[in-house]
Amino acid sequence: MTTMLTSRWPCRTFQKPSKRRTLIKVGAIASAAGLAAALIGSGGKAHGQVSPLQIIQLAQGLSLDRHVEMEARGPNDVLQALLVFQPGGDTGWHIHPGPVVVVVKSGALTEQKSNGCLVVHPAGSVFFEQKDEVHRAFNQTGVVSEVYATFISPTGAQPLIPVPDPGGNCRHGDNR
Repeated sequence: MTTMLTSRWPCRTFQKPSKRRTLIKVGAIASAAGLAAALIGSGGKAHGQVSPLQIIQLAQGLSLDRHVEMEARGPNDVLQALLVFQPGGDTGWHIHPGPVVVVVKSGALTEQKSNGCLVVHPAGSVFFEQKDEVHRAFNQTGVVSEVYATFISPTGAQPLIPVPDPGGNCRHGDNR
């Protein structure tokens, strides 16, 4: 038995779209995006229906960095993890084999850079860690701190690699 597929649409050659057609397409895409945002903002319900796409927020934060540079080459593993830091919890000195995006959901996380300087990341903040950046993170608050971290690592590599204390001493003006 042979099955033949036909199309009701005639074949045609493609030409560069006109400006008007491009504007219409952009308008349609923007309208669809606005509708999707409205549905998501309303909990995914339209007239009692559940949206086929639900975005469940785990954590959200704000980064005031004006220039974020992230690069990963070759095959990579991506790990998204919830890290729960009890009061006094500490990662120890370490590096990552690729970039990391961290969103602080609750509490605060203190990061100590290799130069010894401390940066406190409060709940609702985002920070980025570069490949091979020596640092440690710890909870110096009296409450549990939760962070979501997205690790991008070369395939098979551990996302956190312990290293010795670099022995840096923070000097005034070095707090980056």
